This record gives sequence, structure tokens and C-alpha cells, in this order.
Amino acid sequence: MSFKEFLNIGISEFNRKLGSIPKDEPLYEKIQSRVINISKIKDKNERKHWRQLKKANKIPQIYLSIQEIDENLKEELKNGPKKI
Repeated sequence: MSFKEFLNIGISEFNRKLGSIPKDEPLYEKIQSRVINISKIKDKNERKHWRQLKKANKIPQIYLSIQEIDENLKEELKNGPKKI
């Protein structure tokens, strides 16, 4: 599938293709580690395995949330500007 085709598929088609990735594919574990609900896993070792994968494969947050920006601004106002 080309990138252009990928951009033009619908969400249901995307989910179907995503669900058809074989488990032995390296990409499968990365995707699964981002979407898996760890709280539903009963086995402690398996839960630990997926928690580690989730941490290793998490998508970095580039932007700050509104709450983080508000907290930073409040801190700046409280303490004054940082001196370099």
C-alpha cells in the first residue's frame, strides 16, 4: 500500500488492516503496546512485559497540556522570572 492510498482509506478499513498484522511482525508489538489495556491482564509477568513495552514504545508528547502551561505560568508569576 502506498502512502497516498493509506491517506485515502477510511477508519474502518484502517482498523481492518491494523487488525490483520501478524503477531510475528515486529510492528505488531509496538502497536499493541500503545493500545493494550494493561489493567485487564491477569498474569503478573505478562503485565510487566507489556508495561515495559508500553514505556519503551510510547509516543513522546511534544506539546504541553493546558494544565501544564497554567501551572508553569502560575509558578512564574509566584516566583518572578527565572534569572539566567
